[in-house]
Amino acid sequence: MQSVSELIQLREKEFKNKIFLEFKDKSFTYEEMNLKANQAARGFSDLGLKKGDRIALLAPNSPEFIFLWWGILKMGAVLVPVNLRLTAQEVSYILNHSQAKAVVMHQSTLDLLPGLKKNCPEINNWLGLGQNEKLPTVDNFFKTPDPGQPPMALNLDDAAVILYTSGTTGFPKGVVHTHGNYLRTASSFARTAELKQSDRLLTANPLFHVNAQFYSTMGTLWAGGTFCLAEKFSASRMWDWTRSHNVNKVVMLLALTTILYGRPPQPDDGDNPVELVVAGGAPKGCYHDFEKRFKVKLQTLYSLTESPLAIMSPPGKRCVDGAVGKPMVPGWPGLKNRIIVAKADLSPCHPGETGEIMIQNQALFTHYLKDQKATEMAMAKGWLHTGDMGKTDEKGWIYFLGRGKDVIRKKGENISAAEVEGVLTAHGSVSQAAVIGVSPADALGEEEPMAFVIPAEKNIVSWPDLITHCQKNLADFKIPRFWLAVEDLPRNATNRVIKEKLMQGDPPETRPGVFDSLANKEVSG
Repeated sequence: MQSVSELIQLREKEFKNKIFLEFKDKSFTYEEMNLKANQAARGFSDLGLKKGDRIALLAPNSPEFIFLWWGILKMGAVLVPVNLRLTAQEVSYILNHSQAKAVVMHQSTLDLLPGLKKNCPEINNWLGLGQNEKLPTVDNFFKTPDPGQPPMALNLDDAAVILYTSGTTGFPKGVVHTHGNYLRTASSFARTAELKQSDRLLTANPLFHVNAQFYSTMGTLWAGGTFCLAEKFSASRMWDWTRSHNVNKVVMLLALTTILYGRPPQPDDGDNPVELVVAGGAPKGCYHDFEKRFKVKLQTLYSLTESPLAIMSPPGKRCVDGAVGKPMVPGWPGLKNRIIVAKADLSPCHPGETGEIMIQNQALFTHYLKDQKATEMAMAKGWLHTGDMGKTDEKGWIYFLGRGKDVIRKKGENISAAEVEGVLTAHGSVSQAAVIGVSPADALGEEEPMAFVIPAEKNIVSWPDLITHCQKNLADFKIPRFWLAVEDLPRNATNRVIKEKLMQGDPPETRPGVFDSLANKEVSG
C-alpha cells in the first residue's frame, strides 16, 4: 500500500455497504465516502489544480471536511487545514506561506474573505462550502456522476498535509507530513488502541488538528470501523452522544477529560456504552477515579504535530496515574518506534531523572516548510527533539512533565508548570488551573510561579489550604508565590490554555485580586 487513496479504495471494496461515518442524523457508507472523495478530486482537478498543489480548508467538523480532505489526497494535492479561531491576518500568513493555490471557506468563515483577498492576491481559486452568495460553492462537486478513481500515481513519500503549529513566538511553522505518515500512524494507533471492525469510535476534536486526522479518522478507516464525528465538544452532551450513537471508544484531548471530570458528578455518569477513552490523561491523582466514575478504561496518549506516532499506554495494561505510557506499538511492516528521555548529549536519563523526550521513527514529519534551519535543529542527530520535559520510572513508563517552553526557571531550578497544575487540580476545591512564570520587581530577574485557579463549583478557594496541599506534594521552590481565582482560562481551538494571554496585564504585585503568599496577603493594586 502506497497511499491514503489506496487505503480508501481497499476499504470500500471490503466494507462497501457498511457505515463509515455518522454525523448528527447523517450517515455515509464506505462506498459513499469513496464516491464523495472521487467527486471532490474531480472538482478540484477541473479547476486546473494538480499534484503537489496546496489547497487550504477553513471548515468546522462535518462530513464535507472529510470528503474534501480525501479528495485532495486522491488527486495528489496537499491539504492545508486552518484553525478556525485565527484572525484574517494569521490566516493570510498561512495561505501565503504555504503558497496555497485554492482556498475553501465554510459559510461561517466568510467574514474573513475581504481581508484574505486583500492580503493574498496570488490566490485565484476562492471557493465556498455551504450556502453563500459570495463564492462559487464546492457543493456542486457532489452533484456530478461518479468520475471514478483519479488516475494519479502516489507513493508513501508524497506530501499529503501541512499542519501549522501555534508557536509562542514568531510565525507558526508548517509541519509537512506524507501519505506514509498517515498510514504508519493510523495502523499503529489502531493496533495500540486495539481497534476492530465492530468498533464505533467518537471524537469531538477538530478535524484541522493532527489528533482527529491521524487517530480518529485514519485509525478508524484502517480498522474498518465506524467513525462518529461531533461538530464540537460539549461537556454536557458528550455522554448523551455516546449513548445515541452506541459508541464504545472515544478519543479526546487531555483538556477535555479534565473538563468532564471537573463537572459535578451525575447519577448517570457511568450509564454509557463506552469501554475505552483515549486521551492525554486525566487530572493527576484522579486517573483511576475517572475510570471508576465513568465506568471506562482510560488509555493515555502523548504526541506532537511533528510526531503523531509517539506514546500511548500499552494495550491490555492499566494506565499508570501521571504517566503518558510507553512507545506506541508499531502496526506497519518494518516500523520501529524509539522513545528516550535524554540529556543534552543524548545519553539516557536514569529512572526518575528529568530530561528531554526524544523520538525516532519513520512517521516523523519530513520538514518545516521553508525553514531548513528549524528542521535541522528539531532533528539534530537523527532524533526529534521535542523540547518537552519528561522522566521514566523503573518499569519504563514515561511521564510528561511539561512543554519545554512551559518550564519555569527559579534560582537555578527548573519547575514543570504541568506538574504543579496536576497537584492543584487534585485538590477538591480546584476545577482547573494554569501555572506560569512571572518576574516581579523584587525577584531580581528570577521567575516566580503564579497560579490561575478556577474554583470547583460552589467552592470558595482558600489560598492557605491550597498552599498547605502543595507543601505536602511539591518541593518548596515549586509552590506558587502568586495566586489568582478566575472564572475561565483562555484556550485555543484544541482547548489548550493560551498562557501568553495569562502573561498579559499588570505585574502580579499590582494586579487586583492576586494573593502574594510571600507577603501572606492580597496585593493592593
